[in-house]
Amino acid sequence: MTSNVRSPRDDEEELKAHIAILRGQSKSLKEVLTEMMDEEPSDDLVQAVENRILLAQEQEEAIDLEKIIESIQRMQSCWV
Repeated sequence: MTSNVRSPRDDEEELKAHIAILRGQSKSLKEVLTEMMDEEPSDDLVQAVENRILLAQEQEEAIDLEKIIESIQRMQSCWV
């Protein structure tokens, strides 16, 4: 599984994504993170990752979910 996230390149790609969602071929962010981490993430982690994805969309950049998760977990461990 790739951990890169980006916005659809064009209207056709966006339409394909919507069709996949309607067919039940999508996963929630929490499900994706659970698969990547081999454990269920906290709601706070899911929210932080979702916020980073939304920021990336606004800035029209791709992100690497693995790097985002590692960064957030490092920050959380510093606060504990």
